[in-house]
Amino acid sequence: MSFIPRTSLISSLPPRASGLARRELLALAPAIPLALSGAANAAGTADPVGTIVAEFVRAGRVDGISAAVVHGGRTRFHNAGLIARGGSTPATERSVYEIGSISKTFTGLLLAHAILEGRAAASDDVRKHLPPGYDNLARGDRPVRLIDLVDTTSALPDNLPDWRQAIGDAKPEQIPFIAAKLLDGYTSQTLMADLRTASLVDKPGATPRHSNVASQLVGIALERLYGRPYEALLAQYVERPLGMASGVAAPSAALVAQGYDLSGPATPALTAPVVRAAGGLRYSTADMARYLAAQLAARDPAVTLTHQPAWGSPDTGAIGFHWMIAKTADSQVYLRHGGGTFGFSSYCDFYPDKGYGIVLLANRAGLEGALQSAADAAHEALFGRPKGLAALEAALEQSRYADVAASVADARRRFPELHLTEERVNGWGYRLLFAPRPAEAKALFGYNVAQHPDSANAHDSYAEALAATGDKAGAIAEYRRSLVLDPANDNARKMIAKILADK
Repeated sequence: MSFIPRTSLISSLPPRASGLARRELLALAPAIPLALSGAANAAGTADPVGTIVAEFVRAGRVDGISAAVVHGGRTRFHNAGLIARGGSTPATERSVYEIGSISKTFTGLLLAHAILEGRAAASDDVRKHLPPGYDNLARGDRPVRLIDLVDTTSALPDNLPDWRQAIGDAKPEQIPFIAAKLLDGYTSQTLMADLRTASLVDKPGATPRHSNVASQLVGIALERLYGRPYEALLAQYVERPLGMASGVAAPSAALVAQGYDLSGPATPALTAPVVRAAGGLRYSTADMARYLAAQLAARDPAVTLTHQPAWGSPDTGAIGFHWMIAKTADSQVYLRHGGGTFGFSSYCDFYPDKGYGIVLLANRAGLEGALQSAADAAHEALFGRPKGLAALEAALEQSRYADVAASVADARRRFPELHLTEERVNGWGYRLLFAPRPAEAKALFGYNVAQHPDSANAHDSYAEALAATGDKAGAIAEYRRSLVLDPANDNARKMIAKILADK
């Protein structure tokens, strides 16, 4: 998830995230999976990741990008481009990038250590580990618990201070500099003072939402539990045992990648201490490969704890200690996280049963979804397309999506492991919609609505396809149904107004 002060950019979506945010990431997907899958196939199955990484630079999407693939106890590195525009230093596995909200998984791991050491319990009211005066960190009889902070259900605001007030009417290229200046003068003490007057947006434990404040609060609670600074705990429990460089110390200038906004301008570094626990760490892929290897080995009980679902189920989407846990189309469990800062994007995932993981770091903002698509393309090229999904796609293409439910039922009879989540079908539908193949997209979204009738996002997506096929009345009805299920769905309101205005 993101420290970019643009509320539409969410870099790693929790299960059942808002339809609008999910759609914006899916909008990145059409060009990336198709182009990169082709590049992967051209490279053969031996090691297509280098081609996939190079494609980002060739297409002008990044200036520098580095990837690490961990598989079977071995690590391979792939790099492309330069760490700074106009320079001559190539990106390597030693190049240092901001990892954004992947930092949250490090903070979650530190909390897991504290829990296993008996310093705290996951079910603790967070106020037990704070000074007096935070009666606002509860709603009704339900307080914010430590586990809520790391499974993203704390209901705390996303950022303190409020980005919108600080940014005002600034031009897009000015926003990162305004935000960086604001953070440079913002301390943990200031954050805690502002937290006293913050309001919870929901009942804690109910719904996953992105919150940088939640992770910052974990960092503060850890410092109070141990009586030591966050960076010291990070070094003791993670970096030194794994042989990683410091994620907070200033590395050699020759290794630090320059970050750039999605539109091109250079951006300031995100180095304010107050954001470290939520999005302020920076590492090389050599460091992150060690971190991934430790996740795959899971020899540390604290690592194992962070992988356990704390909210939800892997069948429909779960969250551990910030790790998002899901199943592939052939029912393989995998964990993932992504991140974004003013000038960087990151993504990593790993498959415990396969002993496989990948991390991608890029020095341009706003590419979290594209990096996730690239990771998916790499996984498919290396391990093959799930047989059940391939069979289903072939059947639907042959029938032109005439009866999606019957095709799914037939594929499941032949391939019982076939696993279709709401999110997977939704993404498939958007790829059809953007193709553009609106009639086929309508059929797939209609199936998703039938399977998930209480999902506001499913109805919202179906409405979009109906509108694309000219069914304005049907689209309005579906948008209204989405609003009943999620009154905060502003996209539905806007689309209803637009359709009515066009009549």
